[in-house]
Amino acid sequence: MPNTRQAQWKRFLVEGVVILVSILLAFSIDAWWDSRNEQQREREQLVSMLAEFKTDLTGLDSVLNSIQGHAQNVDTLIALLNAAGDEPVPVPGPLLGSAITWRTSDVSKSALDALMASGDLNLLRNTELRTNLAGFPAFLSDVREDENVAQNFAESHMSVFLAREGLAEIAYAYREGVQDPGGIPDLAAPEEISVLSSPELIGFLTARRVHFWYSEVGLPDVRSYLQVLIEQIEGELLARGWNR
Repeated sequence: MPNTRQAQWKRFLVEGVVILVSILLAFSIDAWWDSRNEQQREREQLVSMLAEFKTDLTGLDSVLNSIQGHAQNVDTLIALLNAAGDEPVPVPGPLLGSAITWRTSDVSKSALDALMASGDLNLLRNTELRTNLAGFPAFLSDVREDENVAQNFAESHMSVFLAREGLAEIAYAYREGVQDPGGIPDLAAPEEISVLSSPELIGFLTARRVHFWYSEVGLPDVRSYLQVLIEQIEGELLARGWNR
């Protein structure tokens, strides 16, 4: 009888150990699977943001080049009017078109927005990258605030003033994109128009020049921020051995 009881206890002990090991193994498998899924999700999010930021960088260069061209046109227009004094001066249409043109940076961050909305930003192991990503929306918001001011001024003030002066038709005809393919081919306007300078007109044009200057200063900063994010993401993918 004692041997039988001893054998039963041994069997119970072995069964208990087997059950315990099975539970621990199940937990380990679950933890490994969860970790694998988190790493896979992290990799996909990094790759999505990298592709989006690279596209943003290319588009930003195009916008900045456009803004610099319009700023130069406004400078030329101000110089023409100042040199003319009280006499009317012929002004090429594109110069007036630049006076009512506005551009926005159009930086897309949908992948980052999705990451932050899901709460997965904390999954990123790189603390510096996580911090820079978290700060990017606020940084971009400051630039967009200036762009919104410029847009509102061009549409609600500059264009209204030019309309009152009889210059809106030619200005809109030479506004960026209007005469491009897909624009308004039937919108005809003379190549130039006689303009009489006034302190009010110079003031409006100076305001537009300041708006362009905001973008000329702000967009390179956005570009630098994007370059830092791209370098950090590429470095993280490389360090983790993730094939993009």
